[in-house]
Formats: sequence, C-alpha cells, structure tokens
Amino acid sequence: MSSTHYNSPIEAGQRYALPLEMLQGIFIWLLVAVSWVVAIEPAPYEFVFLVTLALFVPCGLRVSRQMAPLIVFLLLYNIGGLFALLPHLDSSKAARFITISWYMAATGVFFAFASANAPLRIIPIIRNAYIVAAIAASMCGLIGYFDIAGMAELWAPISRAQGTFKDPNVFGTYLILPAVFLVHGLATGTQRWRVLAVIAVVIILAGNFLAFSRGAWLAMFASITLSVGLTFMITPSMAVRSRIMIYAVSGIIVTVSLIAFALGFDEIREMFGERAKLIQSYDGGETGRFARQLNSIPLLFQSPNGLGPFVFGKIFGEDPHNVYLNAFFSYGWLGGLSYLLLIAATIAAGLRSVFTRTPWQPHAVVIFSVLTITILQGVQIDTDHWRHFYLELGLMWGLYAATENWLRSNPKKPATV
Repeated sequence: MSSTHYNSPIEAGQRYALPLEMLQGIFIWLLVAVSWVVAIEPAPYEFVFLVTLALFVPCGLRVSRQMAPLIVFLLLYNIGGLFALLPHLDSSKAARFITISWYMAATGVFFAFASANAPLRIIPIIRNAYIVAAIAASMCGLIGYFDIAGMAELWAPISRAQGTFKDPNVFGTYLILPAVFLVHGLATGTQRWRVLAVIAVVIILAGNFLAFSRGAWLAMFASITLSVGLTFMITPSMAVRSRIMIYAVSGIIVTVSLIAFALGFDEIREMFGERAKLIQSYDGGETGRFARQLNSIPLLFQSPNGLGPFVFGKIFGEDPHNVYLNAFFSYGWLGGLSYLLLIAATIAAGLRSVFTRTPWQPHAVVIFSVLTITILQGVQIDTDHWRHFYLELGLMWGLYAATENWLRSNPKKPATV
C-alpha cells in the first residue's frame, strides 16, 4: 500500500471522492460524539453507526491481512457464544446478550478498518469527537452529583456521578481515553488551545473522581502514567523529555491540590473514605466477589460449552465481574480461549505499533496505554460490552495494520525506536 493512502482522497472516482470523504469524517465524528448518551436503548450511537458504516462500505474500508487475528478471534469468540446460547434459546435476555456481543465485535472491526486506511485523518477526528463527548458526559455527571436543577435523581442516583450512563464505573472509565489524549498533547507540546485543554482536563478528571469508582481512578492514573512513561522512553528529544518532567510534576501538584480542595466538602470526604478502601464488603468473605470467582473455577472445567449468558449469576448470586471468567462461562471454552488469544495478540500488535517510528506513533502510545489498562481492569469488571473498549481495540489494530503497511512502503525508514 502506498504511503499516499494515508492522507489522500479515497480512490473511488475523483469527482465523488472529496464529498464522500467529508461525509465519512462528519459521521464518524458524530458517531463518537454521541457515544456519551447511553442511558436510553437503543442509544443514538447504534443509529449513527449504521449510517456511518453504510458511508464507509462503498469506499473506505480496505481489508488488511494484518487484522486477521482480530477478525478470526472475535469470530470464534462469538461463535462460542452462539453454542453456549443453544440451551437458552427461550430466553430473550440471553439472546439479546449474544446479539450485542456480535454487534460490539462489528464496531471494533469497523474502527480497525477505518483507522488503518487513513490514520492521520481518522484518529484526529475521533480524538476531537471523544474529547467533546467526554466534556458533555462529565458536565452531566457533575450537574447530577451537585443536584443542579434537581438532576441528582437522574444523573447521580446513588450519590455518585454517572451522568447519562447506567453505571458510575463505566462512566468513569469512559472518560479515560480523552483525558489521556489531552494530557499527552499538553506534555509533548502538540496540544492546541492549551488553556481550553487544561480546563477540559479538569472537567473530565472531576467527572472521573466524583464517579467514586476505584477501578476508574486506578485506570485513569495508570493510563496517564503509562502513556507519559512510554513517551519519555521513545522520544529522542531532550527538550520534550524535560517538558514531560515539568508537566508531570506540575500535574501531580495540581491534581493533589484539587483533590485536597474537594475533600474539604464533608459529603465528598465521606464517600471518598468509603470508596477508597481497597477491599469493599462485597469483595471479601466467603460470599464476596473474589471467593465467588475462585469457587466457580471447578465448574468451569466441567462446562466445555459454558453455562450461557447470566447463568453464572443464578448459580452464585451475582455476575462474575471478571471478563475472562465470563468469557468461558458465557461463551464456552471456544469463546474463552479465543478471547485470551485476542488479548495476547492485541498486546503484541500494540507494542509493535508503539515502538515503531511512524507519523501516528503518538496516537499509538495513547491508545495502547489506555487499552492495556482496560485489559487489566477486566480482571475486576466485565468489559465485554463496553463501547469504548471496542473503540480502543479497533483503533489499536487499525494502527498496527497501518504501521505494517508503512514499513513495507518505506523500507529505508528506521523500523524501531
């Protein structure tokens, strides 16, 4: 593939290429921009995705062999889900669960194809849209938390910010990728409108903090740390490294100061003290999350075809809250093993993209950092139906395919850092 594919109009009739490319950009921006509205079903995201897919199918989605692992493992994973569903065909809830899994996989493959063909055009569009969406989501969460205009019952029903999301834990993790994009841009000096960017970061971090999700807190901190650390490692510029160090120290001071200020409010301090405990009451004990997960392992070896969706909760009283266990129980051994292989292949592809010098290497660093932490977070929460997880997954594979094509088209370029 020629390197000109990354910034040139789509090759499908020069007379129609530019308008189609513009429409594709508008709708992929809109797709990501409406992703914060998820409390209603079907969400606007679903309708916009169908239109966006229709615009990209005629010209804009090129199949690449580098994405074969993504497609094959997702296919096997969901085929496993179909087999596990067979004993529960009378359950509309179970059937809907598997249908959503197929749909989520389709969105991941779409983002992979779209970004692989034009990473320098598509990734900035998605980045901009996601930042706008995160600000909107955070503002709703803050309005709900502080009960502005009586919105607490709707947007913070359990005294934790969740905005238009059904779960504050998902809300908190949704905000991570746009926050890391902004922090990375500020630290490397590539972010435009820096004052506005700083304000956006503060709003997004406030939303994440007031969600009072331990997983989202840790994931935000770890994602920012990993992205900054990788950037520091791979950049050849001492000026950029110095800037990163200055911003890192300044960021820590500002963040600690803001948290200290927030903890001055009794309600926030009490909730923070409760949620900051490493082990909650529902985690420990004989009937807690961790014991439940351990006790389920013998049953796993007795169920090659899995148990089917939601059966785990009926047996043990609650869902596994572990995406890897859920992969085996809800999708069978075929689905579980395929999911593990998908994760391993994704990490390998991500590392390849991060440590290869390409024009989109900074994007690869940010997406890899957030996706890796999201993958680790799957140990304590079910991430298999998170829209933003499949967005990150697809973008990572798209950048990997673009990187391999770039290396073939530019054999004289230095391959690695």
